[in-house]
Amino acid sequence: MAITMKLNHVDELSGGRKRFRRRFPKDVVPIVGKTFLQVAMKAREGSALVQEHHALMAEFDKQVSIARGETLLTPREQFLVDVEEAKTLLSGVTGLNDQYDEQLGVWVDGGKAEVLAEALLASGARSSLIQAVANPQQLPPAHTLEDARLLYLKERIGDDRPKSVRLDRVCGYMADTFGPLKDFALLDLKREHARSLRDAMLSMLKKDGTPRAVSSVKRELNMVRAMVGIGSREFDLSDKMGNPFEKLDMPKATQTLEARDERDPLPVDLIKAMRGCLERSCKSRELLRIWNLLSGTGCRMAEITGLLVDEVILDHEVPHLVIRPNSVRSLKTRSSVRKVPLVGLALDTAQEAVRESHSADEATPLFHTYAKPRGADGASQALMKHLRKVTTNPRHTNHSLRHSMKDWLREAGVPTLEQNLILGHTLGGEGDTAYGGELAKLRVTHKALLKVSDLGLLA
Repeated sequence: MAITMKLNHVDELSGGRKRFRRRFPKDVVPIVGKTFLQVAMKAREGSALVQEHHALMAEFDKQVSIARGETLLTPREQFLVDVEEAKTLLSGVTGLNDQYDEQLGVWVDGGKAEVLAEALLASGARSSLIQAVANPQQLPPAHTLEDARLLYLKERIGDDRPKSVRLDRVCGYMADTFGPLKDFALLDLKREHARSLRDAMLSMLKKDGTPRAVSSVKRELNMVRAMVGIGSREFDLSDKMGNPFEKLDMPKATQTLEARDERDPLPVDLIKAMRGCLERSCKSRELLRIWNLLSGTGCRMAEITGLLVDEVILDHEVPHLVIRPNSVRSLKTRSSVRKVPLVGLALDTAQEAVRESHSADEATPLFHTYAKPRGADGASQALMKHLRKVTTNPRHTNHSLRHSMKDWLREAGVPTLEQNLILGHTLGGEGDTAYGGELAKLRVTHKALLKVSDLGLLA
């Protein structure tokens, strides 16, 4: 799948270095005081280069818009602004009132729009405003991918900075493939565009020159699918278009890559070896505690690093962790909200962590070092450095612990529904009713983890 993407305004320098160099429009040059936006690029290849190129293109557009006194609105947003401004301006024109045409039985413009349009033209007003005055019956521009992006940002992402950065990155890929999103009508989006974006994203390389993980591309395409979907629904376009990103399969050529990306469960002896490595190597016990809770609960990294003290419930019939969105982090899915029992070493670790938190404020993060944006990534990277000391298998990662827990639950004969309750997987229709209330769910999942412990798998 040899797909090459040519990045506009990028020059090749000696030693493989890249330079972004784009000429400013003539009317902007006197204002910005230079002829080009010229920047030595940090990245040299792969997705990092594409991301940096997208950021520089956006910076160029921003500088031009500021110099021209323009706002960064989509065509449709600008149209709506112009319509309202035209109404206001027309209402201020006096001496040329509308006249009633008795033959037609309607009020007709007495010349206000024509006079105002000519005055605006003479004053150098923007053409879109002049058009709104002269032709008030014109239809608004079609909704674009940029309109869908802004709506998705508002409705689904909000103030979530990591997700916002991810959306910017993905939309950068779209802009490099389709052109400016503000110029691409949603209704023009076809299946061939979805495939071309998929192939372009699969062709990108990471900083180390290796192919991007197929799973990463799938996640990013899911974001595009959701963005296009919300635009189609909320702009009332569902009866006029399908979502080209629905059921978009990966090419057969990626099956080998997908198999390479899969993770293996971690054997018990390797988990213990990692624990010993952390005890010997780390001055702080934070990473060790995170590792023990990950291996003893099967939780995701962010679910553990983002815990607050009041989400560790120890004075209870079934000591447990409360996994829910909080001030530190959100959750992956709705089914991720759950209560996970604490057994054996995980219980001992939770008690130690709460005791060592030294805070009367229950809203205090349990792990201060990683209670921040992308804190889970920081913890993951720190743990991986130690994990590579005890295993060089590329299919062994921190996330392998969830696969280990899944296997242990199977070995212990735990039903699938109870496995999903513990791991935060989708429950299906019966999940909310099979065991009644929260205490009943806690009791059955507690018994499930005790079965795993009895097999010596949580030691």
